[in-house]
Order: sequence, then C-alpha cells, then structure tokens
Amino acid sequence: MDISYQVVNLECPNCTFVIEVLLKQVIAEEAVLCPGCLKEIQLIDEGGSARRVQSEIERALADLTRQFRRFGR
Repeated sequence: MDISYQVVNLECPNCTFVIEVLLKQVIAEEAVLCPGCLKEIQLIDEGGSARRVQSEIERALADLTRQFRRFGR
C-alpha cells in the first residue's frame, strides 16, 4: 500500500485558505500555488518527519500483511 498519495490539508500562510496536497508533495518539498490568493507556497518537510512517518507506516502495513498471510496457512 502506497500512502504517498494520501491527502494532507494545509492552511495557506498568506490567506488561511485550506489547501489539499499529497504527502508525496510534502516529502519532495514541492512548491504549490494557493487557489485562494494565487501565491506560491514552498512545502517543507521539517527534519524529514513526513518521509520518516511514511516509511514507518509502510513498514507496519507490510508486517500486518505478513501476519495475515500466516493465518491463512
């Protein structure tokens, strides 16, 4: 399961418009355009926390999948 396509809601620091971005955009630290004020917002993955959480969740899901497969044997 790839969680990088999960939606993250952010508030524009300029106009407080709520913007939907993908987790993978945060990890890549992309620049996005606010639809409310049309200003560019640079996404920042402070300390790599979004990347770290993504890895931890994907590892946990893989472990869970392995456990379910063992029950079927």
